[in-house]
Amino acid sequence: MKCDLKTMVKMAVWLGIGLAVAYFAFPAAHAFVLASAPLLLVLICPVAMFFMMKGMNGSKQDESAKPDESKAKSGIREADPDKA
Repeated sequence: MKCDLKTMVKMAVWLGIGLAVAYFAFPAAHAFVLASAPLLLVLICPVAMFFMMKGMNGSKQDESAKPDESKAKSGIREADPDKA
């Protein structure tokens, strides 16, 4: 996920749509939706970065869990010190 202006605008639009749906779907929560909207709009970038970093960390975790299999798949062989 890129954290550029285009992505931020898309996220802001989708958040606005979600807030509008919540505003009309839950009449009892009108005050909460109106009070939380500015805060949620400000938090778009940090939340997007959090999910992006979680996504990047998840792929690295799979590779580090099984280092022997990744070496075997890539064709890298370890040198045998006894044969030298």
